[in-house]
Amino acid sequence: MSEFKLTKKHRALKNAASKDTSRPTLHCIHITKGKVQAADGFIAMERGLDYDGDEDFLLNVDDITGHQDAKMMGGVTYVKQDDGSMRVIGKGINIIKPVEGNYPNIDNLYPTTEPVFKIGISRTLLQQMLNCLDKDETAIKFIFYGENSPVKIIAGPFDSKNTVPQLLPNDGDSVQGLIMPMKVQW
Repeated sequence: MSEFKLTKKHRALKNAASKDTSRPTLHCIHITKGKVQAADGFIAMERGLDYDGDEDFLLNVDDITGHQDAKMMGGVTYVKQDDGSMRVIGKGINIIKPVEGNYPNIDNLYPTTEPVFKIGISRTLLQQMLNCLDKDETAIKFIFYGENSPVKIIAGPFDSKNTVPQLLPNDGDSVQGLIMPMKVQW
């Protein structure tokens, strides 16, 4: 029997999954040996998971959105049933059906060469900066000058005529800023 537990942190990866339901395998989180993954074709996220089973599972993000941790269990437990469905045990108990299909191997997307440099950025400060942007400032450029220099950020509207996101020419309304690097133990 295959069983694993997803905490609130694991289930938060649903935010990296595709919102587009026409790509059903990407509208899921992927459970595989030792990790949970989510991707939408532009971003990919994964988190370690205490699961050493041989089976992979695709769970539709719509199915897991309402699941809440059971305090005594420290998460939500998913147990594969004989009919292939998953029994979900959290604040409540329900049954969901895993999605069928093949999940892309995102392990192959991670660069294997040495990085040019590494820089630490505070999540809180990055979020604070993103909160300064208007809803139409959807293209953001990060410019790195070195591991001890600030990261420059330029944001502006998205040029939807191009297939590759590009900032529109400076119309006097684009925004820019800096985030200072942090010392991080790698």
